[in-house]
Amino acid sequence: MGRPSWQIQIITAFWPIRNFLAKMVGWPVIGRWLASTFRGDQAIFLPVKVDVERPVSFALPGRVVEQLIQESSFRFLLHECMCRSLEPCQHYPKNIGCLFLGEGAREIVSSLGREATVEEALAHHRKALALGLIPMVGKLRWDSLWLGVKRADQLLTICHCCDCCCYFKLYRLLPQEAARGLQKLEGLEIRVEDEKCDGCGICVERCFIQAVILKEGKALAGEGCRGCGRCAIVCPKQAVKILLPSTESLTNYIHRIQRG
Repeated sequence: MGRPSWQIQIITAFWPIRNFLAKMVGWPVIGRWLASTFRGDQAIFLPVKVDVERPVSFALPGRVVEQLIQESSFRFLLHECMCRSLEPCQHYPKNIGCLFLGEGAREIVSSLGREATVEEALAHHRKALALGLIPMVGKLRWDSLWLGVKRADQLLTICHCCDCCCYFKLYRLLPQEAARGLQKLEGLEIRVEDEKCDGCGICVERCFIQAVILKEGKALAGEGCRGCGRCAIVCPKQAVKILLPSTESLTNYIHRIQRG
């Protein structure tokens, strides 16, 4: 059995100072201990608005989550998103909670959520997409720690992130070594069509990791971009394109996290 609810309440009490704790990761001594909570992370965003430059046989990123749900041995839905509940979120419903897959999810205390059928999990995922939320898929040490899951290698997280409350916003404050567990999908390209971009800055405001800047009046995705693709969704001029030349890197990533 995972961590009891009262312990989780104590852990989440630190939410208001999470950004300060993230900065402490760069400190000597205590920073090394805090950095260990990110060690071994593997996570990527799966942007839902993607252009593929050639025909492919593998599912596009927006469909990969459905494949993982269908193939999983166990599915657990949180009653509510911890990030949106603790913030609290002003733009998206808090009842779109994280979805956990795999045998490790069986350890999560029942007061936090419930087991879901394939159909229920798929409906949950599709509702999140319809609201404009973007799926993040990965194995995160922090999730196994706060949930008290011992079989961490068998716990897969599917988080439908919002740009306003997402836990991953603190990654912009972490040292590079600790933040590398959240990466842009290899080969994914953020391309801005200059003739369409009018420099309105909406994409800059909505970038959760603060990776988009305006340069000479045009949007530009910097090196810190994690490839969530929200800039393409919010651009009123449709000037931002998310390109995936091939799905080989996506296939390799999915196989890697499924193997544990």
